[in-house]
Amino acid sequence: MILRRIIALLAALSLAACAAQPARLASAPPPKPDWAFQKSDLPVDPAFRFGRLANGMRFILRRNATPPGTALVRMNIAAGSLDEADNERGFAHFVEHMAFNGSAHVPEGEMVKLLEREGLAFGADTNAQTSFEHTLYLLDLPRADPKLLDTALMIMRETASELTFDPAAVARER
Repeated sequence: MILRRIIALLAALSLAACAAQPARLASAPPPKPDWAFQKSDLPVDPAFRFGRLANGMRFILRRNATPPGTALVRMNIAAGSLDEADNERGFAHFVEHMAFNGSAHVPEGEMVKLLEREGLAFGADTNAQTSFEHTLYLLDLPRADPKLLDTALMIMRETASELTFDPAAVARER
């Protein structure tokens, strides 16, 4: 008798919980996880620290002592060539290139000079790549000091939201 009551209570609670959930259309895909590893059965390295800023930007931090005193900064934009319509072919790669041609706070031609003054070599330490699914911006910093990290994050912010697309720079890049 007690078992039947418990089962009935659990069934009622389950029905109530289902009723409290917002209705989902049959064709709507389930929400994507924040990180790919959340769907994996592989354990995540506990040295990784995952987070999300108030503006929605996700980040991963991990200490790496090799080579000592350096830092890597990566910005992964979840947009690549598969996100382009037929009349937009090549835009993702074009925007990647335009990231080095000026922004609201870094005039055209100054980003590379700014990074070179800090000891980075264009191409070797500063680069980007576009694939089918993403665009990745890379900075390999020779020092992990606060001033250089601030500069690297400022450049990533400029790349993410402040590119200028000057018509002359667009024409040269074409």
